[in-house]
Amino acid sequence: MQRTTTKNLMACVGYTSNLTTRSLAIDNKNHKTLRKYSGKSFFYAKNYKSILDCLDGGYQISMDLIEYMQDYSNLLQEHINRLNSYSNKWKSKIKQQSVLSSYNTTKRAQLETVRTPNRHAELLQNQHDVIQNIIVTYRTQVEQMYPNERFSTSHKHYRTDTKKNLFKAAYSSLSELSNKLEQLREQQEIAQNALDDANAQYENLCSDEIISKNKMTNAKEKQKKRKDKLGEIKREIVRTEEEYNQEQEIYRVRATKIYEECRILEQERLDLIGETLIKFSEIAFSSEYLTEQDEIYEDLMSELQTQRNSLKDLNFWAQTYGVYDSTTSLSSQISHNESISSETTTRKAKKSHKSEMTNTTTIEGSVIEDEEEQSQAHSTTTNAMALNQV
Repeated sequence: MQRTTTKNLMACVGYTSNLTTRSLAIDNKNHKTLRKYSGKSFFYAKNYKSILDCLDGGYQISMDLIEYMQDYSNLLQEHINRLNSYSNKWKSKIKQQSVLSSYNTTKRAQLETVRTPNRHAELLQNQHDVIQNIIVTYRTQVEQMYPNERFSTSHKHYRTDTKKNLFKAAYSSLSELSNKLEQLREQQEIAQNALDDANAQYENLCSDEIISKNKMTNAKEKQKKRKDKLGEIKREIVRTEEEYNQEQEIYRVRATKIYEECRILEQERLDLIGETLIKFSEIAFSSEYLTEQDEIYEDLMSELQTQRNSLKDLNFWAQTYGVYDSTTSLSSQISHNESISSETTTRKAKKSHKSEMTNTTTIEGSVIEDEEEQSQAHSTTTNAMALNQV
């Protein structure tokens, strides 16, 4: 019942059987690796393979990092596309609004507002492009560190084979002695069993009162030979163990030196991951782009709070549609606008050169759109005034 409930819960939250199977396979592999190497001496048997497996396993770690950064970049691009689509939709919609109700500075303020997501998207696009460059650079470095094996799709560290051969050469003498000891211990077990049989046979003969003296002598000699054989094997084991211990010290020195070389290679891999994480995080999560975002906000607020003017719009509408010739209102409004223009010019002059370069395209686009609108408004005004004269 509990297992069924767990499966149903996993299905509800979106887990698939494939994901579960993959997760279990990874857990089993990790447990197997821990059982194989954890808690054991690096210098025991062929445990030197642990550092080689560590180096080769770094390829998958690197690919996971690339996948993570690419997923983030893809999400960013999706957001950029949606911002542009959203902004373009509303620019088109506002331009299609009735010129009777949507006009002059208020309309330009609306257009500037709906253009702002486009400007924000441009900023995010720059961020996205830098992240892509980081991914490309890191992928190139990983491919150099883990070249594709010949006639295979797998990847190994470019120094693994060299270090493996060095370890094997250093371990060869110790391996021979280890195999010799194993064989001697097998021989010892066989010899011990043979001696036990000889002892049992001799004891049985001793309890037999009618046994011949010749058989007793043969049994005793057999017992002695097997005892001598066992003793010889034991002495050989002692000599081999002493030789093994001496060779083990030599191997420890050689293996330590090779390990230190592998350690440098592993540090290069770890440092590369660390440096890439820093580069990625500086672009993805830092406040580096806040200044540009503030400038977008300031430009928008300038349009909404300073450039947009209801009185000017009302005078524009009245003049366009022939309500009255508001010369006085227009004159005072022109004076007001000149003051505002001077204030805006002073504020914008304080912005950085970087901001000017970044926003050039956007501002030019806004100016063109504003000029188009003003041209449209001028045409509307001319037509309306002509109708009034008629």
